Amino acid sequence: MREFARVVTIASALALVGLSPLFAAGAQAVTVSQYRHPISAKDLEFNKAYLLGAADALIAYNMSAVPKLFCPPGLLPTVSFDEANDIIIRYARKASGAAGLPLARALLFGLKDTYPCHR
Repeated sequence: MREFARVVTIASALALVGLSPLFAAGAQAVTVSQYRHPISAKDLEFNKAYLLGAADALIAYNMSAVPKLFCPPGLLPTVSFDEANDIIIRYARKASGAAGLPLARALLFGLKDTYPCHR
């Protein structure tokens, strides 16, 4: 019985490794240019979700970071889609090479500019 379980485990692992290249194409960063100029309505919806996910991830990381990367007001900071969108647009207009930056990195720089930490 143990030999059968071992064979099933090895076969499952090989199947997962064999299928993994099929899923790698989805792991791509959205750039500021792609965000600002979506090709279709589907891309627009994806970009909105991507921006909100990036904002949530940056805020979650920042809550445990020492020193803080940015200091938004409030005990439990949140950034709405409209706020994150405004931050990206302002940063893209201000920074000369922002179009090619990954959206999350541009959002981080924009959050630092919008909510600086006064030390």
